Amino acid sequence: MADQTLILDLQRRLQRLEDKDAIASLMYRYGKMADSHRWEDYAACFAEDGVVRFDDWDDVVGREKIAALIGGGLSNFQGLQHSFSNIQVDVDGDKATGTCYLWFAATIDMTKPHEFQGFGGPYEITFVRTAEGWKISTLKLRKIWTQSTDSAKPIGG
Repeated sequence: MADQTLILDLQRRLQRLEDKDAIASLMYRYGKMADSHRWEDYAACFAEDGVVRFDDWDDVVGREKIAALIGGGLSNFQGLQHSFSNIQVDVDGDKATGTCYLWFAATIDMTKPHEFQGFGGPYEITFVRTAEGWKISTLKLRKIWTQSTDSAKPIGG
């Protein structure tokens, strides 16, 4: 009986670690797909009814709208870089909550890398396990710093 309890405990702990790894990988894929301008793949990181909340924007709901709005807002940038740090995830069955910090930079002309826009701040994220694996349910960004003036406001003012 004790061996069975130990095995069940190890299975739960392993599942939690696998879930956290899958969620971290999802966030890295989210950044890589945006940086690669692959907007449909970027939107596929979200649940079908996923929600994006950026500072001054109304909620953007659903993969199609997320791909169109985010892709449209960032399409004039040749170079994009999403960097994440301090990823923390709490898994509770088929749902999870998480936070991480974003450091974002974008260049309009990659031959002039010294001319870029940047900002950063914390993401608050909820995740859901789907038949496709873990997906972002809600993604909320709060900018706490900016570098340069983002007069076009392509990404949330």
